[in-house]
Amino acid sequence: MSNGEKDAVEGRPPRQQSWMTRVIGFTGGGRWLIYLSMALSALSSTCSFVPFVAVYLVVADVIAVYPDFAALDAARMAGLGWMALGGVAGTIGLYLAALLCAHSAAFDAEYNLKLQVVEHLGRIPLGRLEELGTGRVNKVMDESVGAIEGFLAHSLPDMAAAFTAPVAIVALLFVFDWRFGLAAVACVVAAFGVEAAGFSNKAITEKMRRHLVNQELMTNATVEYVRGMPVVKTFGQTAESFGRLSAAVRAYTDLALDVALFWQSLMPAFTAIINNAYLFVLPVGIVLGAGLSGGAFRPFALDFIFYLLFVPSIAGALNKMMYISEDSMIISSHLSRIDEVLGIPALPVPSPAAARVPERFDVVLDDVSFSYDAGEKGAGEKGGAPVAPLALENVSITVPAGTTCAIVGPSGAGKSTVASLVARFWDVGAGAVRIGGVDVRDIDPDDLMGCVSLVFQGVHLFRASMLENIRMARPGATREEVVAAARAAQADAFIRALPQGYDTVYGSEGVHLSGGEAQRVSIARAILADRPIVVLDEATAFSDPENEHLIQKAFERLMAGRTVIMIAHRLSTVAGADQIVVVDGGRVAERGRHEDLLAAHGTYARMWERYTQALSWGIGSEAPNGREVA
Repeated sequence: MSNGEKDAVEGRPPRQQSWMTRVIGFTGGGRWLIYLSMALSALSSTCSFVPFVAVYLVVADVIAVYPDFAALDAARMAGLGWMALGGVAGTIGLYLAALLCAHSAAFDAEYNLKLQVVEHLGRIPLGRLEELGTGRVNKVMDESVGAIEGFLAHSLPDMAAAFTAPVAIVALLFVFDWRFGLAAVACVVAAFGVEAAGFSNKAITEKMRRHLVNQELMTNATVEYVRGMPVVKTFGQTAESFGRLSAAVRAYTDLALDVALFWQSLMPAFTAIINNAYLFVLPVGIVLGAGLSGGAFRPFALDFIFYLLFVPSIAGALNKMMYISEDSMIISSHLSRIDEVLGIPALPVPSPAAARVPERFDVVLDDVSFSYDAGEKGAGEKGGAPVAPLALENVSITVPAGTTCAIVGPSGAGKSTVASLVARFWDVGAGAVRIGGVDVRDIDPDDLMGCVSLVFQGVHLFRASMLENIRMARPGATREEVVAAARAAQADAFIRALPQGYDTVYGSEGVHLSGGEAQRVSIARAILADRPIVVLDEATAFSDPENEHLIQKAFERLMAGRTVIMIAHRLSTVAGADQIVVVDGGRVAERGRHEDLLAAHGTYARMWERYTQALSWGIGSEAPNGREVA
């Protein structure tokens, strides 16, 4: 039984795993490759010192026979040369084998982690996904997951080498002359002192973490700015006037400068110390050798020369340790960003045994209250402080199977929230949403999506053929069925006019669609899906009159015989609905048929009057007050 399982059984909170354990854990069954990689890298690091030993022995033999070099043992010299060459070959060969093992495990880890993040994103409320923003999700998927892969593939083997090298270095430093060894160790201590001064600073560590967060915010703001460029140009705004992007860039710049200026003296000091380790050895050699002569000087000179040649290798070892320390801090930040995404609570789903499937397709909102501030306990309750604002409060709507219910109201009244709750993009705070008498929380998500087709004003088309873009609604559909759905959605004509017709790849070679055309592709998907409940959310909001006429014809085909919930701001599109529900301030203000609501002279009647007046306005026309509208 694992530690986590023991904690669960014994009622203890789960133990916090170290970042290293978690990173290696991403490799799953391939973690043995990581351990093998670290072992091979450690052996490679050890082999890298073999040439130094060979050089020491060569110099010792040379000094021993000086000046009679003819007395040198040629076979021994050749053997020492092969020893040095073997050390180099072992260093390179073992390291390449280590990288091969590490990369194999790292690629599996990247695949597993990306799959885990994507699957979790599919389980969280859609609204939470929108709050994250595409820029931040891209940062997590590309940068953070990529950083984990890079750490496993490169940094982890280097870490094993980095911690093996000092052990080998210390052993060699004290084997030949402990006094030179102490001088070299003094260099290491001084360098580590400088490094520790930097990485132990909590303020700069926090700034480096915030620096990564600000990168995400700047990316999100940049994407939003680019998408809003037509508006910026139309109204003559400058980048400085775009507040969110400007603030994100300033915050990013300020933190980057703070981090860079903090390290401006520490990094040069660290680099200078480790790259000039011989300066610690040289004074010791001069002092110790001053009083030596004759036979005593030769072995001392051998050791002195060896240490002058050997101590520069300390720089490579400490540089690796420095980069590993930096990598570990960066990886911790990337893990935090991944955890922020994986930590978003998923919508609870019923167990297979408890899941229910509706047998009819009427839709009922029963005394529903809902707040988007899902994290606020007691949201909307009276007397609580603070009280989260309610998007819907005590809303009850019944849509009989096979009928059309239009939901209208002013902007921000809660119309789209109703559509989101029916599709269970969010869970209600109070009350229930039922399909065929079954609470949507008791329906398996796949079964729920099998009941509901969604057509929103924002349409996303994939970089795939038009055929595949429509077929995504039902992957097993034949080409003939796709074409029939497109024809019913009034999309067949413009698709056939594309360069390769239905096989044209959207987004390639400048192939794009207008908003109305993209909307008809979305309707074709819904028709192909052939689900009994259809939710239309502002589906004609931005269409021109010609496209709206075609979209309305497509809607007639889509809505036939189905339960329809239509959210609309163009009242002309809802006049024929079986019932119209007017939502205002999160509550149901009125309900009834078009004629009955007009006769009631209430909220809907006032909305209709303003709507018809707006339709009559035009250049040079006369407004109701008798003034000419310019």
